[in-house]
Formats: sequence, structure tokens, C-alpha cells
Amino acid sequence: MLTIGVDVGGTSIKSSLIEVGDPCDADSYQILKFFTLPTEAVKGRDTIVDNIVKSIEQFECTDKCQAISVASAGTIDWDSGNVTFATQALPGFTGLELSKTLSQRLGRRVVAINDAVGALIGEGMLGAGKKYDSVMMFTLGTGLGASLLKDKQLNAQSVVDTRLGHLCLYEGGRDCLCGKKGCAESYVSATALKKYGNENLYHLFKATDIVQRRVLANFYKDLTSVALKSIELYRPDLIIVGGGVIELAEYWWQNFLKEYKAATDTPIACASLGNKAGVLGSVYAMLNGTFEKQ
Repeated sequence: MLTIGVDVGGTSIKSSLIEVGDPCDADSYQILKFFTLPTEAVKGRDTIVDNIVKSIEQFECTDKCQAISVASAGTIDWDSGNVTFATQALPGFTGLELSKTLSQRLGRRVVAINDAVGALIGEGMLGAGKKYDSVMMFTLGTGLGASLLKDKQLNAQSVVDTRLGHLCLYEGGRDCLCGKKGCAESYVSATALKKYGNENLYHLFKATDIVQRRVLANFYKDLTSVALKSIELYRPDLIIVGGGVIELAEYWWQNFLKEYKAATDTPIACASLGNKAGVLGSVYAMLNGTFEKQ
């Protein structure tokens, strides 16, 4: 069957045409086409929705697809597909009935889930975590997504958007897009590394000067702190780290592991599906998950 998966972030929208043999067989998911276009988030909610629709319609086979799914930034209610909270990374998204809005625009059912949850399901069911029962995933991108797959049932009880990205790491610390101060994603994200380290992450991870090395040392410490908090609260069998920052893992992962392994023996791994985890996970969720109102 033909399916379309979409992954909406604050900077870009990724979309894929995916052929699925058996919905329950992880090995039968094949990406046929993959595109990226700008979110244009600064233009507001209507433009973002228009661009999501554009990312789907560009395949010119919407009527032939048996499943269309969207994984988006923001806290999204699993059962309804409504956005219950979004930072200014997606202006105007708080309160949006995303699933219903897209279904009306496209004239067919569309399932919407959180983007970190989508990436988690992709990695947990099709990627690095498929051999583990309980998996936590951090998505290091514009912000810090943190979600938990408690079991493999794929319903509102088994999938948790923990919002650990807005855990307070430093009281009265850096401003966060959510309006609070000191949130984890203000320290552990691509945005934070670019703002306080170097706009070019490759140059940052290769840097030798003391200021940028200190930025990296703090990043490793802060990421470890968030991981330890997730272990304390949720006891995952495995933590997976994904998102744009992990694409440069060869330059920083081993240095981070020194900090992490000194603090805990809970297994941790890099994501294996790259920037395609969200689109794959959203499709897998739609085909295998239980949704009350979508």
C-alpha cells in the first residue's frame, strides 16, 4: 500500500511517500520519495498549515494513499490530534485541531501526533529500539523533544510526550520559547548550541578554542542531566538520541559517552533512521495504533 508521512519542525517540513507491504512488518516499510520544504513558521499558523498540505499534495497521488499521517512539533493529544501546547517555534498552533483541520483540507482522514513521539515510534518499532520493550527518545533539533514508549501497544497509555525539554535545568536561566527560564531545551538543542557556541555545528564540534570547548563540555553535562532525570522518572530499558545534532555524532558522541557512562549504566544509543524517523514513525503509528477520535 502507498502511504504519506510528514514531519513538521520549526524550520522545515519533511514528507515521504512510503510503500508498506505488511503494516506490522518493520522490514516492509520502503521510502520511495523524500522531500523537504521550509516551514515558514514566522508567517503564522495558516501558512504552516498551507505548507503541510503542500508537502502532501506534491506527491500527486494523495487519492491513492491508504494512510496519511503527520508528526508535528508541539504537545499533541494522542486520541484527538489537537495541539494542546506549542511554543513560538510554531506561532498560533496552541489550540489548533490539527488532525481535523488537515482532514478537512485534504478530504480524507489524517492522523496527527507529536514529532518527538513520531521519531520515537520510528526508532522504537523500526530502528534502534525495536528489540527493547521500554524506550525513551531525545530529539535534538530546534528544541528538545523527549518521549517515552512504555510498551509496544501504541495507544494513549503506552505513548508519553514527557515534555522534559521544558524541565527546569537552571533556575532563572536562559529564556525559553515557552515563556519560562532555564528550560532544558535552552541548553540541550541545536538552537542552543548555535546561539551560544557556533552557528555552524560542524565547526563547533571540531573547535579547539577554550570558549567553544567549554560550551561542548556544558552540553555533555546538561544532556546527561536530562537523561538521568528521565531514568529517575520513567526507567526506560534504552535511551535513543536523535534529531539534527545526531547527524554529527562522529564528532561528539564518544566525548558525551564519557560523561554519561560515569553517571549511569542504562543503555544509550544513536538513532539509526536519521531524519526519516518521524515520517516512518507517524505512518507506523497510523497503521498500527489505536486512536479514540482521529
